[in-house]
Amino acid sequence: MTFPSLLWPLPGSKLAGTPAQPVFPWDLCSRHLMRIQAAPSPTTRTRGSRDYSATSRSSLSACTMAVPTITGSSAVMSACSSSSSASAPPTRPIDTRMYIPKKQGNVKKRVIWGIEVAEELQWKGWQLGQEITKNLVLKNLSFKIQKMKYRPPKTKFFFTVIPQPILLSPGITLTLPIIFRPLEEKEYKDQLWFEKAEGTFCVDLRATLPCHHLICPPSLQLPMCAMGDMAEAWFSLDNVGDLPTFFTWEFSSPFQMLPTTGLLEPGQTCQIKVTFQPLMAVIYEVQATCWYGENSKQKSSIQLQATAKCAQLLVSIKQKRPEDQDVEGFQKVLHFGSVAVGCTAKRQIRLYNPSMVSAPFKIEVAPDMLTKDQAFSCPTSSGIVPPGEKKYVSVFFHPDTLDVKTMDYLSIIPSGCAAQTLLKVVGFCRGPDVSLQHDCIDFSWVNLGERSEQPLWIENKSDCTAHFQVAIDCQESVFSIRPTFGTLVGKARVTLRCAFQPTQPIIYFRRVACLIHHQDPLFLDLIGTCHSDSTKPAILRPQHLSWYRTHLARGLTLYPPDILGLMLSEKKLVQDESGALMIPMEDPEDMPALQYPRIPPVTEYFFDGTSDLAIFPPPVSIEPIEVDFGACPGPEDPNPVPVCLMNHTKGKVTVVWTRRSDCPFWVTPETCDVPPLKSMAMRLHFQPPHPNCLYVVELEGFAVYKVLQSFSAIEHDCTVCPSWHLTLRARGHSYAAALEHHVPQYSLDVPKLFPAVSPGEPSYRSLFLINRGSMLLTFNLAPKSSSDISLRPTSGLVAPGAHQIFLISTYPKGNSWKQHIFYLQFNFSPQYLKEVSMQSREELLQLKLDTHKTVFFKPTQVGCSSASLFTFHNPSRLLLEFEWRVSQQHRKMLAVQPARGLIQPNENLTVTWTFSPLEETKYLFRVGVWVWAAGLPPDTKPPATTHYLIRLVGVGISSSLSVKEKELDFGNVMVNSQQSRLLVLLNEGNCTVYYHLFLEQCSPEGMDNDPLALQLDRTEGNMPPRSQDTICLTACPNHRFHYSWTISYSLLSHRDNTVGEKQELCRVFLTAMYPLLSILDACSMGSAQGITRKHLWHLFSLDMLNSYLARDPTPWELTYKVPTRHSTSPIPPVFTPLKLDFNFGAAPIEAPPSVVLLALMNSGGVPLHWAFLFPSDQQIDLELWAERAEFDYAELHQMRVQDNGIFSISPKAGSLNPGQEQVVELKYSHLFIGTDRLPVLFKVSHGREILLNFIGVTVKQEQKYVHFTSTSHQFVPVPIGDTLPPRQIYELYNSGSVPVTYEIQTDILSQVQEKNFNHPVFCCLNPQGEIQPGTTAQVLWIFSPLEAKTYTADVPIHILGWDSATICFQGVGYDPHVMGDTAPFHNISGDNSSIQSKLMVPGQNVFLSQSHISLGNIPVQSKCRRLLFLNNLSKKETIVFVWQLKPLDFGNVSVSPMKGKVAPEEMIPFVVTLKASVHASFYSIDLVCKVYRQDLLEQYHKDLQEWKDENVRQRVEFTITDRTVKRRTYCTACEPVRRYKTLPPIKKQQTLNRPASWNLKIPKEETSWPCPQPPSPGTLYLGLTARAHATDYFLDNFSDFHRYFLHWELPERKCSREELEASEKESPDTCVPVSKLGKQLLVDCLTTIIRGLLEDKTFHEAVDQSLVEQMPYFCQFWNEQSARFMAQNSGLYTMPGLSPSSSSWEDREGKEQEEDNWMRGEKERGEEEEKGREEAEDLEGEEEEMKEEEDMGKEKLQEEEVTEEKEEKLTWAGTEPGSQESLKWQWQQQLKEEQEQDRKEAISR
Repeated sequence: MTFPSLLWPLPGSKLAGTPAQPVFPWDLCSRHLMRIQAAPSPTTRTRGSRDYSATSRSSLSACTMAVPTITGSSAVMSACSSSSSASAPPTRPIDTRMYIPKKQGNVKKRVIWGIEVAEELQWKGWQLGQEITKNLVLKNLSFKIQKMKYRPPKTKFFFTVIPQPILLSPGITLTLPIIFRPLEEKEYKDQLWFEKAEGTFCVDLRATLPCHHLICPPSLQLPMCAMGDMAEAWFSLDNVGDLPTFFTWEFSSPFQMLPTTGLLEPGQTCQIKVTFQPLMAVIYEVQATCWYGENSKQKSSIQLQATAKCAQLLVSIKQKRPEDQDVEGFQKVLHFGSVAVGCTAKRQIRLYNPSMVSAPFKIEVAPDMLTKDQAFSCPTSSGIVPPGEKKYVSVFFHPDTLDVKTMDYLSIIPSGCAAQTLLKVVGFCRGPDVSLQHDCIDFSWVNLGERSEQPLWIENKSDCTAHFQVAIDCQESVFSIRPTFGTLVGKARVTLRCAFQPTQPIIYFRRVACLIHHQDPLFLDLIGTCHSDSTKPAILRPQHLSWYRTHLARGLTLYPPDILGLMLSEKKLVQDESGALMIPMEDPEDMPALQYPRIPPVTEYFFDGTSDLAIFPPPVSIEPIEVDFGACPGPEDPNPVPVCLMNHTKGKVTVVWTRRSDCPFWVTPETCDVPPLKSMAMRLHFQPPHPNCLYVVELEGFAVYKVLQSFSAIEHDCTVCPSWHLTLRARGHSYAAALEHHVPQYSLDVPKLFPAVSPGEPSYRSLFLINRGSMLLTFNLAPKSSSDISLRPTSGLVAPGAHQIFLISTYPKGNSWKQHIFYLQFNFSPQYLKEVSMQSREELLQLKLDTHKTVFFKPTQVGCSSASLFTFHNPSRLLLEFEWRVSQQHRKMLAVQPARGLIQPNENLTVTWTFSPLEETKYLFRVGVWVWAAGLPPDTKPPATTHYLIRLVGVGISSSLSVKEKELDFGNVMVNSQQSRLLVLLNEGNCTVYYHLFLEQCSPEGMDNDPLALQLDRTEGNMPPRSQDTICLTACPNHRFHYSWTISYSLLSHRDNTVGEKQELCRVFLTAMYPLLSILDACSMGSAQGITRKHLWHLFSLDMLNSYLARDPTPWELTYKVPTRHSTSPIPPVFTPLKLDFNFGAAPIEAPPSVVLLALMNSGGVPLHWAFLFPSDQQIDLELWAERAEFDYAELHQMRVQDNGIFSISPKAGSLNPGQEQVVELKYSHLFIGTDRLPVLFKVSHGREILLNFIGVTVKQEQKYVHFTSTSHQFVPVPIGDTLPPRQIYELYNSGSVPVTYEIQTDILSQVQEKNFNHPVFCCLNPQGEIQPGTTAQVLWIFSPLEAKTYTADVPIHILGWDSATICFQGVGYDPHVMGDTAPFHNISGDNSSIQSKLMVPGQNVFLSQSHISLGNIPVQSKCRRLLFLNNLSKKETIVFVWQLKPLDFGNVSVSPMKGKVAPEEMIPFVVTLKASVHASFYSIDLVCKVYRQDLLEQYHKDLQEWKDENVRQRVEFTITDRTVKRRTYCTACEPVRRYKTLPPIKKQQTLNRPASWNLKIPKEETSWPCPQPPSPGTLYLGLTARAHATDYFLDNFSDFHRYFLHWELPERKCSREELEASEKESPDTCVPVSKLGKQLLVDCLTTIIRGLLEDKTFHEAVDQSLVEQMPYFCQFWNEQSARFMAQNSGLYTMPGLSPSSSSWEDREGKEQEEDNWMRGEKERGEEEEKGREEAEDLEGEEEEMKEEEDMGKEKLQEEEVTEEKEEKLTWAGTEPGSQESLKWQWQQQLKEEQEQDRKEAISR
């Protein structure tokens, strides 16, 4: 551990070399120094401590870590070394060199066996001829005294004191001086060795020369950085040498190092700054080299490592609106919506950084020429988004131009190569929407001196604030509107009071403008008529105004009403439909009469006739219209100003001026008549009533035709003309010249730019002036203002708190911005002059086209089309309309969308060009776009247009489609289910293909009305070149068929919407099937263990169940496709017509449950789910109040069965994949006496639904009960004419607990025989017999029909001591010649040789590879073998198995081996052999294999042996107790040690089910030790079925006779002794009584057969051929010596028929084993054995015999096989009995010797 470099010493400071520890005298601690050999170096650990040597230096550590700091826009990292050279990053900027004195280095120390000592002593800065001493410090860190020795250095340059033993107490420090004496300038090295009891260690001694030495960390890891960003890190460069060193850094891009050069004094440190600014997103590893030393030949290197990543920014819109577009891959659009003019709207965008580095970004506004009119702003121009974080950026919209849709583009540019995001911002400027209630107010007529008022409301329909002002001086007018100004908030309405107070009896009409800020002015027509007692002019109505405007457009207003009436009377004028006058048209084709045009409000306001320009020339005008009297301080009145009034009409007019009494301005004369086309001179007077005041007045006058002064002079009402309003503005003030006018206080809202208009059109804006002072404010337009603008009004008076609205207009000229300056003078003072500046320009009709005016199309298929985008920009502020014009000859190949439209100012518009080639060639087009200003009326030719030309290039080619898989197979699909597959289309061409897919069903046919079972997710589409596409095919078959479809395609033509030639693409196949479940096998256990497999299949109707399951389900069965609770009744409704019985048979009460195992298999090709549903599983759970309180008997019975669990199924449901098997356990518990029934629904999801009636019978104890399955029995059909009909089996099962005896009455059979020509049609071979409890008796029958018909016989079966039953036996005879190949050959029930099932018993780890063997049809006397395997799935347990075979009534079955062991996870083979008898018969055999766990069996044998030993001990041991003798005390240590405690005596075990009260009465003197019981074995069942046919019948009907080995049993001649022994061995039970008739019949038959064979030449040839046939394959088992012996003795026999076989060896082993068993039985004879003892002895013998490979089983089988071998040997006898017997005896003797020798050799090996 080293000290950090933060604790630097002051420059120039020196540390003493003397240690601070106490130094002990050498005579006290060095008395036992001695020299020893070096021991192995121990494991050491270093410990850092301060070194006080002035010449010592430390080195940098190899590890460098980065410490982040924040500097600027990037995360700057500082490298901090873990060694002494590391330093903290400086707080000041490192733009200058930084040199820091280096602290004296620390000496590395280590601790060895509790001694702390330095690793090395180093001398620096020494000179020749001097002695330098350094001290070596040793410190005892342990808790014991340390004893050591040391050896002096080997060289003469280093020496120390005389070596002496060192003793160091705990915590004591010893200083050992080391002296260095150099003789020449070079480096010196030596070692000082120390010896301890644990070993040796050394300290290096080194003296170095002064040198240059700079050190730096070996590597520096800079923080991860984004492209375009910068990261920083620091590291220390230390001068650990002895000389001042100049250094220079050499590095490569993208790294920079500061400082690059410098000078370091010894011990100084320089902080080097490394900057990393990557340009590519890669991992950088650059080596920077520091050159220093003499001629810069020395170097130190540092590995600079950094990772650059590409920063990524995801731009999204916060709080999206419906009109926003925020879809990845498309242009993002941020809509501000409609914003009120002058207001500011704010929206935010979200910047998310998903990368691992900080993402610097900058936001730029698209550059254009509209910087002065930018309505959008983004205060955030740049920033950084940390990794994984979000940043919100605000965008503001502050519009200033009314009714304009403003667009702009913001570019969010991340650092590096990341793609920038272009954000389109859109906003609309919304102004006020102010309207008046009426556009005309009619005061009708008013008497002179009266006043009339009417209300008028003004409403703002917009939600933004509106400012309005009525342009009327109410004090100087006969009309007044109060208030004349105001402010309307959004959706507000204000009521105005309009008044009319005439001063002269004339017609009054005035059109008043209502000015609105940011809106066009509104106009209000005020009309009224004044009557006096003497003068009553015509009354003016609104209709007259309409006629007047029409006459004004037609030029008729300059004529007085009397002239117009005369012209109307003379038919020079006529009236139109509206009643207005018009000049009659001579030609109907002439243009219609003119109508008053629609004049824009602003235009009407500016061109009202008061200026040089007017829309219509005024009939009466006045000059000047504005008079400025200037300063009139008095006391004299100013001179009147002359005013000229001109009459431009052709009639005399009367002019009347309105004057109030206190008005300082007035016109004289007030009333005058002006002749037609004449002028009148008038004077304007000004007399200020008060000094130091401002006066501004708008004088009002009205001019009217003289003829209108009397209404009687008007003949035609349409000739009435309104009066003309005259306005004269006058202003002046009464301030003295020496007085200063009061200071105006106001605010003026002036826009910077004029709105954009078309060339030659005027541009208008509104200004808003507010008087914020408490005094009147006057204004007027200064004369030096720019002449190219017009301001209305030019002068006026603003009351305190009121506002004034101005309208300003100009005609923009030129393409550059032109500045318009005008001045407003306030309060008639030149010092209160306000300069106002606005700009305008003439907008050009121009577009900016992208891609260098060229559009390229990708290669396109002939007949199809491809699209290409083309973008153009509107750089102007005008709304432009464009139109693309394609020549007529190219319109079939070129199309553009949109071809015509509008493009907003500053908008980028993208159009789509579509190219449709007609042939395979290259195309080149030139197309133009025309653009003009928008807003023109329809069908109006634009006055000015501009057009541009672009070039379009395209190529037409051809292509086709293909697929990856020509045949697509869905496989097996469940009916009424859906399955999807992907069809991969390939386009290997170079153009986009547009296709249409066709689906045609090939099979099954005739299903046109049904919908297709296969659907395509889309039938049309397009594919880019060299690409692939996937089509989802969804199959939903409704029927069980094998489907096939053909998918074809045709290419589409977009030009004429035609479909090309159809071409086949692929074929699709599907096999629709229902879930198919089948019962493979069944096995009975528990109380039903005695039921045979054949009987069990009948009890459970498994054949019928399999046939039902193989059929298709009915629609009713699919009502509920999956198990569902659907019924509220305890007995649910049944939706299936199929019902079967599952009969568990019968058993006594309290007997073990009857268990039946069913092996289910998914025989279909689709997964399935099955379930057994009890009635309760189908019942919906109801609330208690909804349940019924009364139940019938059937419901109560079902409830009892379900509540007590009488029937149980495990598992009740499951799922099976195709081919998968599962074992289901059905259990019936015998709890109640009687018959139990329960309907169980067997449901296969999406498949069959079968109702199973579970039936079980429980009988009383000791009650006889034979279970009859049914009252009828069907024999297997037998062909007529069969001389040897097969034996058939009828089974009787004893379900009771006591043996029963049955007796079948054969009288009925005799009656049938008599009816059939005394032929025994039905014959029972064993009509009487006894049936043990829980077993099945097989009654053998022979059915021999005479005719092809059905035979029946009702046969009574008597059970002695119990009821009888009558069974109807039926048999069918058929003629095989008539039926031919359709003749049935039936096997027994459940026989299916094609299925190999593995019936695994639940809870057992052992199973057979096959639970059923079906040999099928075999010939009689054949010997059939099958190889099976016994599997042990356990990983730890060894299994012992024993086969239990039952004797057969006919034939023989054997298993080899009969017993053995199966190791964990082992599989052993065994062979099952069936020897068919000579009778044609059916075989149905159940083989049982008992399996035991070996550990349990061994424990049982051990317990049994202990029990036997204890039993013997208790028999011979007795105890004498003398109660009179006192118990003596003795030493227990002297007693003999007993290894085992004496066990309690063996007594009879008490009954387990005795009452609890009995236990209280039994004294607990001694406990009994019962005999150990053998472990409960597991049971495996193997079924074997076969049907044996007579040989001739088999040859006629089957072709595989050569596959079978016939094992014929021929009679053997025996001597009298052998016959006697055989008779002794035979048991009386094996003798079968034979009648004389039968014997005679047998002799006759055999005589006929033998005679026929002797005369049959074919038989003779077959025998001769068999003697010379080729040697069979099993010859390899013969012995060569025996074969050679036979060949020498008899050349007649070519095959060694008496070869030694394994059977003889097995026979001898079986006999030896039999003798061992007999000896063991003799030894244990006479011992008293409890229940189960015989089984224990058998298991003992089995454990000892498990080491043998083979065992032949029972003694009877062994004797039969020996007999068979002897009989086979006799068949090879020749014609000479004597010679053959001698040869046989010799061969047997030699064969025995050879076999014995072979056996001994095998044993020795």
